[in-house]
Amino acid sequence: MRLQGVSKNSKENTRQYIYRVLRENIMSLNLKPGESIGEIELSKILNVSRTPLREAIVQLIEEKLLEVFPQRGSFVSKINLNLVEEAIFVRETCEERILKMACLDENTDELIKKLEKNIEYQKIILNFEGDLHEFFTLDNEFHYILFEHYNKKNSWKAIKRLSTHYDRLRLLDALEKTNIEATLNQHIKIVDLIKNEDKNNVDSLVEKHLLNYKDVIKKYEAKYPEYFCSK
Repeated sequence: MRLQGVSKNSKENTRQYIYRVLRENIMSLNLKPGESIGEIELSKILNVSRTPLREAIVQLIEEKLLEVFPQRGSFVSKINLNLVEEAIFVRETCEERILKMACLDENTDELIKKLEKNIEYQKIILNFEGDLHEFFTLDNEFHYILFEHYNKKNSWKAIKRLSTHYDRLRLLDALEKTNIEATLNQHIKIVDLIKNEDKNNVDSLVEKHLLNYKDVIKKYEAKYPEYFCSK
């Protein structure tokens, strides 16, 4: 097991440190869906005791990122498409609402400026074949900008807590480069909706944007069968 980002931050306690490292490695797909997580090995790698390690594991189990099977041990949760659908349901509802707020807002100059700056960074990664993990981060940031602008940061945090399976699928989709150009173009269209105060086309664009992966999900299940659960 090889973990990334194992340097401890000065402000985090041991449990927080373990939780952050494991969560980041799971969400970045460095720890693959279905991969075994050995407590003894983790303790050695992170130089931590078993008590805070188990506390962090319990927290990740609650977030449906780890599963524990008696006599077998802990494993990274496989991607559950039922949980993906549930996350999309919540996110679609919230994103449609936030975009309609933006379309009805007469003072969006600063918001548009931030969104367009984000889009330019996305273009750089695409044009120069940059790190697609960074593109995925910018994709998330694009949507966060909207929630932050309308003082809905806690709503965004709640969405992200529900989206662990959906976000891993989205990252897989980005790394496969299947919908990456479509994602960028849809971000541009979202900004155009705001500029044109076009709230009537918000629902259809948000639905299309959040369901980019739908057309290729069978391909991913065939290529990475070990990543998905059958539930």
